[in-house]
Amino acid sequence: MKKILYTFLFFIFIILPCNGIEADDSVDEIIKHKFNAEGSVLPKLPNTSPKSVESMNFLDNNSSTNIKKESEIKTEKPDNTVLTQPYSTPASNYSNIPKVPQKNNLKSIKISKGKKVQVKFNTAVSDRTAKGARVAFVSQVPLMVKNLTLPTGTIFYGTVVNSHSPQILGNGGLLSIKIDYVVFSGRTFYCEGNIIALNHKCVLFNNIKGNNGYFKGIAKTTKCARTFYLKSLKISKKLANGPGIIITPITYLPGAIFLICDCTVAPFISIFHKGDRVYVSKGTSAVIKLT
Repeated sequence: MKKILYTFLFFIFIILPCNGIEADDSVDEIIKHKFNAEGSVLPKLPNTSPKSVESMNFLDNNSSTNIKKESEIKTEKPDNTVLTQPYSTPASNYSNIPKVPQKNNLKSIKISKGKKVQVKFNTAVSDRTAKGARVAFVSQVPLMVKNLTLPTGTIFYGTVVNSHSPQILGNGGLLSIKIDYVVFSGRTFYCEGNIIALNHKCVLFNNIKGNNGYFKGIAKTTKCARTFYLKSLKISKKLANGPGIIITPITYLPGAIFLICDCTVAPFISIFHKGDRVYVSKGTSAVIKLT
């Protein structure tokens, strides 16, 4: 086994490189025989001056293209005559180039975030107002910052970003408005703001919501049972003052049992009750916080 391995290694490292060297020598001989690189002599370069370079033709004699001066171009006419005229850039090439606008020395004034503006709704909206509807507000007090004063009566515009009618599980209606524009000196400027108060009541997360109706649904469901229980209790008290005290359990137990059963199922029945609607009339006061 060792003899076979040594023979194989000897063949790889000794015999194959020798064959490769012989192949390279044969290729080299073919190249020398074909091109005769050793006996070839390159021609001498002509003595030329920088001015004569312009008149030299570096292309083949069979080519019809010649190099001319950069100050001349060729144009063909219908009669196949060739005219040489000085090169010039047409004025039309520069006619469509836009001009760089000059810098206007205008100062931009920014109102920092957190400023609050007391406004009134100039548009009536509700929880059924479609998304994307425009809502207008009118400021009630001036907003004063450095070098700028937004007077009373400034118009703010907002967009309804979310709205839906009352839903089950006691959810009330929803109305969300995003302030995005303000009109000042006859021009419209972009701004961002949220409604944080409506009719002097706090508005959380910019969502004007109707009152939840779940607990109202429980009270409405148990109203009948409570009324029946109070009547049975009243009758039982009258019977207890005389010999009728013996039958008071008969008058009291039905009302109490009915009330207990109704209070047990009321939380499940109230799931299907809806909350209150949201309706904001024109002239309703609100507070906008710029973000």
